[in-house]
Amino acid sequence: MSRASFDAARDVYPTLRGRPAGARMMRGHTKSVWACAFFKDGRRVVTGSQDGTLRMWDVQKGALIGGTFKGHQGGVQAVAVSPDDRRITSGGRDNTIIVWDVESKHMVFGRLVKHTGWVNSVCFSPDGKRIASGSADEMVAIWDAETGATLTILEGHRDRVLSVTFSPDGLKLASGSADRTIRVWHTVNAELLLKINTHEHWVESVVWLPDGRQLISASFDKTIKFWNSSNGNQIGQACTGHTEPIYSLTIISSNGSFIATASDDKTVRLWSTSTHQQIGTALPHTDLVHCATISPNGELLVSGDYGGKVWLWVIKDMLEQGKAEERITEDEEARRRQPLSPSVTQLLHHDDNDRPAGNHDSTSHHPSEIHEASGNDQHSLFDILTVNTTVHDASTSVGLRTTEDLLTQEIATDVNNYVLYANRSLVRAQNSEWDPALQDAVESITIQPSLLGYISKAIALCGNEQLGDAMEAFDFAFIFLNRDPITIDFLLLIKAIALFNASRHDEAIRRVQGLANACQPMDRLPCSVVNSYLHVQLAITAFEGGRYSEAADRFNDSIPSITGDLFSRRALLEPRLKIFTVLFGWDLDSLWQTVNQRRCEAFLRADRLIEAVESHQYMMRMFDEDAKSSCLEWSTGDLQTRLHYAMCRKGR
Repeated sequence: MSRASFDAARDVYPTLRGRPAGARMMRGHTKSVWACAFFKDGRRVVTGSQDGTLRMWDVQKGALIGGTFKGHQGGVQAVAVSPDDRRITSGGRDNTIIVWDVESKHMVFGRLVKHTGWVNSVCFSPDGKRIASGSADEMVAIWDAETGATLTILEGHRDRVLSVTFSPDGLKLASGSADRTIRVWHTVNAELLLKINTHEHWVESVVWLPDGRQLISASFDKTIKFWNSSNGNQIGQACTGHTEPIYSLTIISSNGSFIATASDDKTVRLWSTSTHQQIGTALPHTDLVHCATISPNGELLVSGDYGGKVWLWVIKDMLEQGKAEERITEDEEARRRQPLSPSVTQLLHHDDNDRPAGNHDSTSHHPSEIHEASGNDQHSLFDILTVNTTVHDASTSVGLRTTEDLLTQEIATDVNNYVLYANRSLVRAQNSEWDPALQDAVESITIQPSLLGYISKAIALCGNEQLGDAMEAFDFAFIFLNRDPITIDFLLLIKAIALFNASRHDEAIRRVQGLANACQPMDRLPCSVVNSYLHVQLAITAFEGGRYSEAADRFNDSIPSITGDLFSRRALLEPRLKIFTVLFGWDLDSLWQTVNQRRCEAFLRADRLIEAVESHQYMMRMFDEDAKSSCLEWSTGDLQTRLHYAMCRKGR
């Protein structure tokens, strides 16, 4: 696609930094779209549908090109475009393969008949001279693209073949099957070169990386895995994030730097092939998504859904930000591996009047001593961040509005105090006053750049969904840490929480879990608590959105981690994790009680009455007397009536 063409498309499909603002929807099919493929020119896409037709689209205009391709006697399961863009091949539920002339939309020759089951996948060889097909009859066939003659039949799979793909050099063919294996065949002599036992469920889709050294598979088990194509060994971790089965996997053909997956969870997700991490946010759809394809230059993505709709997305900005975040993550990991330097508290300027009362012993602690000196950890964190005592106390004794008023009074008497502006920025951010919070953070940095100044700026930018600028602010914040590993861990957690609050839920949780895996076991408590709290927030969001059954399940899943991480470690909670209360307003002290009450109420509202009673009984067994009294006040009125009714039903 030319630069001018892309600019025109970008004008039609606007994006926010790192997240598409929406997609262009194209209608034409009357039933679900199961297959799609870009032409090499990047201007056209072909789609195949259960309405039995293929349609060709102009992605710049968002319009159909000419009439439909009609010939299959059933739904179209698969499509592929020849390397020279002159032909299309399709496979259908009528057990046949058709090769089409693009210009005339006519069959090049009669239907290719060999399979006895649905043709689930088709592809051209890199030179365009052969076509491969995979079928529900458990067979793989290779055809002469010029004559339609059958060249080879590959047998060995023990269940439906769902995907076939030629290697970049055309000498090998990989097939993925419902028998949970990938098989790699020699295309000349039909020799089986490799059998890979892969997933816990069907292998829905397989692609090669452009260098031919790796295969990537997507499965009905909701995961994506990477394999050494020579020996079948798995490479790195699986990609996880989809909540329903994955049906389609596609790769950018130019450099193989990222892939896209389409799923029954109504999303398409982009993944880095180097880090195996999700790039940006999931692309939301209104229906189940069966297929996706990426333009050769990697700037556009097309997807097809169960409702027969075709969607066009501009993903260039998303990918550019993803690359930038990968570089930042690599830098952060490099910092973590650096030897411990002198204590940060000896290198940063502090205002003694802003320190919380208590022991200010300047002795630095080795990471292994962190759990034995939790009180000093709290002081060191608040000292490093230069959090004002007024802000520190806001969550316990003073309201946020009062705190903001007090800070405003202090600023009036000391207009050049950068610490006061940064602290007021945090308070305003907790009130979701993002623009004033950002103004205060910028003013603080203008007076004197500091760790807290950049953190407050990043939090405010996340609130405004200016995520690219927020990542840059967090990057500047790391400059003030001087490689101290304990404070780096907390800053990485703060960054993840800010992303979560900007609705980057999956990415935030992945970051927290990744940090936990990188930490020593004794240092994982903060990661564990943050991970638990974020999952609880997802449950609360579902509850407040009226999705009570989903909320109940999420609350239920969070109980073990909340009990293990928070309730049984309450003595460690206040000194070690108060920083999250100050920065984000987290109420960790009452979280266990809140989760149990909300779980009970969610079960009731979802009419899961037996589970509501059981959760209430568990809650009353675990609560102390003060909490039980509070619980009785909570379960009054209609809630109490419904709970009593549920208990009566359970007793029958």
